[in-house]
Amino acid sequence: MGAVVMLLSVELALVAPYVRGAADQLAHAQPAWFLLAVAAEMVSMAAFARLQRLALSTGGLRVKLRPAVSAVFAGNALSATLPGGSLVSIAYRTRRMRTWGASVPLIGFTHAVTGVLSTVALVMLAGIGRTLAGDSAQLVRAAVQVSAVLAVTVAALALVQHTDVLRRPVSAVLRVWQRLRRGQDGQTSADGLLEELAAMRPPARFWVLGLGAALINWVGDLVCVLAVCHAVGSAPALGKVLLAYVAAMTAASALPLLPAGLGPLDAALVLTLHHGGMPMAAATAADLLYRTLNPGLIGVVGWSVLLVQRRSRSGRGRIRPQSPYRVADPIHERGVEHGHLEDVAG
Repeated sequence: MGAVVMLLSVELALVAPYVRGAADQLAHAQPAWFLLAVAAEMVSMAAFARLQRLALSTGGLRVKLRPAVSAVFAGNALSATLPGGSLVSIAYRTRRMRTWGASVPLIGFTHAVTGVLSTVALVMLAGIGRTLAGDSAQLVRAAVQVSAVLAVTVAALALVQHTDVLRRPVSAVLRVWQRLRRGQDGQTSADGLLEELAAMRPPARFWVLGLGAALINWVGDLVCVLAVCHAVGSAPALGKVLLAYVAAMTAASALPLLPAGLGPLDAALVLTLHHGGMPMAAATAADLLYRTLNPGLIGVVGWSVLLVQRRSRSGRGRIRPQSPYRVADPIHERGVEHGHLEDVAG
């Protein structure tokens, strides 16, 4: 935390002159374009929730859109506001999936497949951006990268289908685990885990819809960046904005411990937009507007969701016996959802 605070302080000191230069651009920002940016960011978040719902449905779990979107906002708020927030976000989303009734293999599959499809979608956008910029050779490179990711995914799915191959390494891991846990037997649960993994056979329709949802997730965020550029009075070419966006996302992923990629993402976005023809003041103003929405607005909505969920859990935690002679059943009296038995035990 101290290292992150120091780094952010240095970044603020370096960016302060550019912020003063962008103040005039922000003062004359066009509200209509800003509202379009807000709408695009909401579509992006809903698309990621749709992707997670699709992944969970492969295991027979049907999740309504509202709790899925709430979990996405809350997870992104944690990821964007805490150092190392991506790990905290994964832990939070895992816990939410458990409350919905998802098994451990299904949760692991959901995390893995959303990551794979999001990576493929971003690589495709990078190839399109290079093509629009006139570098068609990069399209071949993007195709090779997508093919490599898909090949690894297909190989992993094929390996999961052959549980006999996995049984020996899993047993070796369990032996170590049993020593740490003083002899507790986990072989039965491991066999069930492997069988459930082998039973997951996503249809071809899932991959098409999932890739579409991942693309909408990235494109919605990209439209947000494009809209804030127009809001500050600039009209950069789509190819330039797309390249700047991909560069910013790549820079943010290089330092995952920084909340919301603060610093690397902003530097990559501003410098690439400026290199694409935008004045430095306008590029800085566009970045500040974008950051107002992501992580600003998303963080506010996400933390509001977290506070509401915490209040709801606190309310369910109060036991109200109906008579002085009746022993209340703690599970039913608290209204505990499936997957929260560990909270009752606590």
